[in-house]
Amino acid sequence: MIPVVLASQSPARRQILTAAGIDPQIIVSEVDERAIEAGFTGSVGDLTTALSEAKARAVIDRIRSCPPPELTGTGTVVVIAGDSLLEHAGQAIGKPGTAERTRAVWSEIAGQWTQLHTGHTVAVLTDADDRDASTETSAAGLSAIRSRRSTTSVLIGSPSPEELEAYIATEEPFQVAGALTIDGYGGAFVDRLDGDHLTVLGLSLPVVRELVTDMGLFWPDLWSPKG
Repeated sequence: MIPVVLASQSPARRQILTAAGIDPQIIVSEVDERAIEAGFTGSVGDLTTALSEAKARAVIDRIRSCPPPELTGTGTVVVIAGDSLLEHAGQAIGKPGTAERTRAVWSEIAGQWTQLHTGHTVAVLTDADDRDASTETSAAGLSAIRSRRSTTSVLIGSPSPEELEAYIATEEPFQVAGALTIDGYGGAFVDRLDGDHLTVLGLSLPVVRELVTDMGLFWPDLWSPKG
């Protein structure tokens, strides 16, 4: 089994991996997302990819500087990072954080088609004895890192004012991209999806598997032993 590190504190991303047979170790990146967003000039979709790569590299640095005991001597470690943003009218909508901002977001997106982008970055770390000199990068131990984005169209529903206030009272929308999530209270307020629903939850398994496979690894090797 190849150990997996999830560079995210998102319960949804962890659950996606767990349901797919992968028991990841969680190492939070603590990346300053707002600073990256402030200096970024590309598209909203590209921003999610940039954020996911920044998170992956931050966690890689932490692993290299202070390797967790569980990862010492394992030979190969896979790091997975993701970041999601909702796009509406060309603007990124991240985590609103407050009731006031949540109301403002919903006043814009209710009844509208939006785009949910999730950027994915997968990195492979190897011990010194296992590295291939032909693929080694300038960062010792990092043998490969790749990123890819997936996008799903989301038709937002139109909750009544009373329903919206009840949803806000749950505080669920405060810490999720676009002020809603389909795997909680907010799922009732999403009318339609066009694309991979896992993208909306924050981690597309097909995309992650493609990245892992492209770097020469066997996806089932990431599965945790049963029992």
